[in-house]
Amino acid sequence: MSIVAARRYRSTDRWPDQVDPCTICLTVDVEWVADPVLAAVRQLLDERGLRGTFFCTHAGVDVGPHERGLHPNYRRGGDQLKALTAQARDKMPTLSESEIYRHILGLTRAFAPEAKGARSHSLYYDSLLIRLYGEFGLEYDSTYLMPLVAGLRPFWKEDDVLELPIYFNDHFELKTGACNFDVAQLGLERPGLKIINLHPNMIWLNCDSDARYQRSKAFYHDVERLTAAAYPGRGIRSLVIDLLDHIVTRRMPTMTLGEINTQWRAFDQSGA
Repeated sequence: MSIVAARRYRSTDRWPDQVDPCTICLTVDVEWVADPVLAAVRQLLDERGLRGTFFCTHAGVDVGPHERGLHPNYRRGGDQLKALTAQARDKMPTLSESEIYRHILGLTRAFAPEAKGARSHSLYYDSLLIRLYGEFGLEYDSTYLMPLVAGLRPFWKEDDVLELPIYFNDHFELKTGACNFDVAQLGLERPGLKIINLHPNMIWLNCDSDARYQRSKAFYHDVERLTAAAYPGRGIRSLVIDLLDHIVTRRMPTMTLGEINTQWRAFDQSGA
């Protein structure tokens, strides 16, 4: 291992001068949602002058000035793996995990060829993926969920891939009720990188529970039925709006994941 490579794995509390240790990153997993639903989420950010990172699941995702990343689906029920199974039925038993991952990643790469980072659908992780991300020119991954853990910071994986851990996930909130849809319980003022992971249909439905979200999958792309099924009380949409307004009114520091990646790499290469 070179001196430069070894240095990056040493424990250090320093941050790049350009990155506030309390930075918030807004990220959205597109999740194959209907265009009006995605547009509504983008509008929430645009109206407040906030930029985010949208992880794309399909072609034609237009997020304007926001960053695009990749959201590959490696699960067996995913369309891309089903298509591969249909095309290469005789070969499937002999295909390695890496070959399957490479196929899915290559297809997803076409959705946002400029992307510098990825987050797997369902937060799926396999150490084999990191090498493939390096092979495909992806510089960062944001798949590790470390819910509400203070003091989070980027860290280096192998193959020059930077891991950007997730601080809060709206689906985690639905499954645990950890914050009771209360922005004050998110601990946003505590030190540490705070990557927020959001899902458009959960926001549109103003989900109050995972059960509501699971029921909605029967009409996942039907905007009228989704609207009719929205929860009228406090839910994910309430929390997200409070979160965005809190960021703006408190003038809290925000960056896209691509910006964090760029600054962290420059910091690492400087030998600071």
